[in-house]
Amino acid sequence: MNNQYLRAFVIGSSFFVFFPYFFIVSSLKKTNVNFSYKYYTFLAPIALGLFNVLSLYLSIIFNLTKISRFILISLIAPTLVALTVYFFKAYNNLNTFSEWFNYLWKLYLLYFIVFNFDVYLLDKYV
Repeated sequence: MNNQYLRAFVIGSSFFVFFPYFFIVSSLKKTNVNFSYKYYTFLAPIALGLFNVLSLYLSIIFNLTKISRFILISLIAPTLVALTVYFFKAYNNLNTFSEWFNYLWKLYLLYFIVFNFDVYLLDKYV
């Protein structure tokens, strides 16, 4: 049973999962960012792996299908990320409602695509 949690962590922290996030964050202007990219590259794969472990745990607890599992985590994970960004003021350019709205819909879309396609397919075939 513990093997499935380790497997979920490895899949969630794999290159195919974290690469889109690294690509996007590396292309941001340094003046808009209040965190070190070096620390981000260390923490992001761990967080993504833990999000996938959380999705597996919730799917076992609530008897969710694989599709429901990934839809649920694609809602929970960006919510936690957005709250972290808000409380730690990670970006300088999120001052207005329209800037936050633009950031949030892109964040939720990215998590939806990554978890419902990348992680789903890796979980299915690996």
